[in-house]
Amino acid sequence: MKRFSLRRRLTLLLSVSLVLVWTATLLVSYRETREEVNELFDARLEEGARTLMLLDLKRLRRLSAAEDLAAPEGDRDRDHDVAQHLSFQVWNGDGSLLLRSAQAPNAAFEDATGLRTVAIGGQSWRSVSLWQEQHGFQVRVFEPLRARQDLAARVTQRMLMPLLYALPALALLIWLSIGRGFRPLADLSRAIAARDADNLERITMGRVPVETLPLIDSLNQLLRRLAASLDKERSFTADAAHELRTPLAAIRVQAEVALAAQEPGQRQTAVRHIVAGVDRTTHLVEQLLLLARIDHPDRRSWVPLELGELAARCAARYADQAVGKDIELGVTAEAACLVSGDGTTLEILIGNLLDNALRYTPAGGRVALDVARTGGRITLAVRDNGPGIPPEAEARIFDRFYRVGDQPAPGSGLGLSIVQRVAHAHGAEIELDRGLDGRGFGLRLSFPAATAAA
Repeated sequence: MKRFSLRRRLTLLLSVSLVLVWTATLLVSYRETREEVNELFDARLEEGARTLMLLDLKRLRRLSAAEDLAAPEGDRDRDHDVAQHLSFQVWNGDGSLLLRSAQAPNAAFEDATGLRTVAIGGQSWRSVSLWQEQHGFQVRVFEPLRARQDLAARVTQRMLMPLLYALPALALLIWLSIGRGFRPLADLSRAIAARDADNLERITMGRVPVETLPLIDSLNQLLRRLAASLDKERSFTADAAHELRTPLAAIRVQAEVALAAQEPGQRQTAVRHIVAGVDRTTHLVEQLLLLARIDHPDRRSWVPLELGELAARCAARYADQAVGKDIELGVTAEAACLVSGDGTTLEILIGNLLDNALRYTPAGGRVALDVARTGGRITLAVRDNGPGIPPEAEARIFDRFYRVGDQPAPGSGLGLSIVQRVAHAHGAEIELDRGLDGRGFGLRLSFPAATAAA
């Protein structure tokens, strides 16, 4: 299983998210800064043009001899040195160039007035044109756009640098904050690690974040299921040990009798008892192993099965037992009674029901096995006309190793418990049913119907 650090991943995600937010903020800030710079420079450009219009041509000629049109000393700023200098042209009314400053571009005459952006000599310029009506000339002031772009970039850079310096510190703070936020998980881990293996009590913590409550609740539910499972296993082990002790003790007694027997007939009788005891013990162990397997069904291997065919096949295996006791065993099965499940365990279920009915039905009795479709479910019923069971025993007939007190028939006491486990594993409902001829005992199981394509 590939491992990763949730703390490291969260730190990375939050840091990247922070950088993305900063980037978006800087882009918006750069755009707004550029607009403000454009407005500011346009205002200075118009102001410079109006200042020139207040001068006559003689003074303009002296001014054009200088390299540029400098801003007033009081308006200078070392951060705006790129945008300090303006250049200009003066045009006569007939479109002839009267004079130009040294840095002015070679722009053609345009009669229009106002602000515009022009490309001259491979360079972008911002210009403003105004007419001096009194003297009949046009003043056109130029400024390179590069100056504005440089200023906007510098302002943005000044905003960006502190953020870049702060990013490692913020990442460290995020790392430490996430570690502090995960502290309850570390406390929970230590609390679980400090527990004994047999301590399945509910986990109780002090103040915990709301986000950890589902995890703690799930762990407590798991512990509760484990505790119930262990209690069930302990009870099962104790019952199994008790049930095995009796046949093993009987086998030992018969073995001692065989060893002490002087006559061959007596020894042979003891050996037969030993064999019978071994058979009973083997049957009990097989039933115990079957119970353990049923508790963990593998539903991936389940297929649609014709329950009527399974019932008929099981009944055929018990036909000799029925004939031996002179019991009439009848089977009635409707067609197309499909259920989804494991064929082996379903045959074990039917076999235990038939074995139980034949075992407790006296000679000359009747046992009926019926499979039918009822609504959207498939029912399987086994009924007999034997002695039945007393009402007070009905609540315990599915308990492991339980036997009705006054019944003489031998058995492990696990048959109906196995039936119940298999039925529940297949989603079947199980209930007591009436026997035959107004007496006896019966069980009815209702399975979910399956389709051939299930």
